[in-house]
Amino acid sequence: MKKKKNGFLLAFPAISGFLFFYLIPFLIVLWYSVSFGIGKREFVGLDNYKELFKNTMFLLAVKNTCKYMLVTIPVTLGTALCISVILQQITKGQKIFRLSFLYPIIMPIASIVLVIQFFFKNNGFLNLILNFFYLPEKDWLHTSSAFWIICILYFWKFVGYYIFIYSSRLQMIPKEYYEYASLHGAGKWQSFYYITCPILFPVILFTLILSIMNAFKCYREAFLLGGTHPDNSIYFLQHFMNNNLQNLNYQKVSASATIITVFILFLSGLIYMIYYFLKRRTADA
Repeated sequence: MKKKKNGFLLAFPAISGFLFFYLIPFLIVLWYSVSFGIGKREFVGLDNYKELFKNTMFLLAVKNTCKYMLVTIPVTLGTALCISVILQQITKGQKIFRLSFLYPIIMPIASIVLVIQFFFKNNGFLNLILNFFYLPEKDWLHTSSAFWIICILYFWKFVGYYIFIYSSRLQMIPKEYYEYASLHGAGKWQSFYYITCPILFPVILFTLILSIMNAFKCYREAFLLGGTHPDNSIYFLQHFMNNNLQNLNYQKVSASATIITVFILFLSGLIYMIYYFLKRRTADA
């Protein structure tokens, strides 16, 4: 009994912090999403959600956000996995390589945006090169090209972070597994498929959840590059929520936030179910 009491006391700061800063605010947002009015609010059910899905800007934001995730997440995680496996074959300078990949994520976002503007603004470096060769200049940050610039920025910023995670897990795999496999005639691809992939699979699912959450944090970059009303190609859910918050339209903001939360929880639960199913299937086999 005393151990349980001590355990509760140790966990109380974390639990109370979660309640006051996460759970209670989310419940307030949930109530705002199904109510209407100022001061005394009236329950309106799913009317706010119905109006939200009739809003063209919200649908555009959902489309761009989903497209952004479908482009950036597979490419970033796939590249990080390949580089991590290659780094395992390098005997010298591994730590330097890994640390160099972490620099983008610790750099201030404002300085990164300044570099991008240096290259892609109307009077930027790329347009100067195009002008030098008598080629037509391009407004990179206010056309559909802005979407691909944001995608490249996400890749550059997070690929090193996932490389660090994968490399840390790969180092924990005993070398005896690969030696035993090679003695039985297994090649590199067979060792990767039958040894590396199953051991690394839970970490891949974990980074998949992380990358989904990180994809929803792209607003700072898009805002600093395009402002509150950027090109339609980089108009994300965060833009929609920020603009409605400035207009004091708490119903739409709350409904959007609830949809994002439910979407992340759904994907996280789906990924966990896939992992549990595959783990159970492997155990039965």
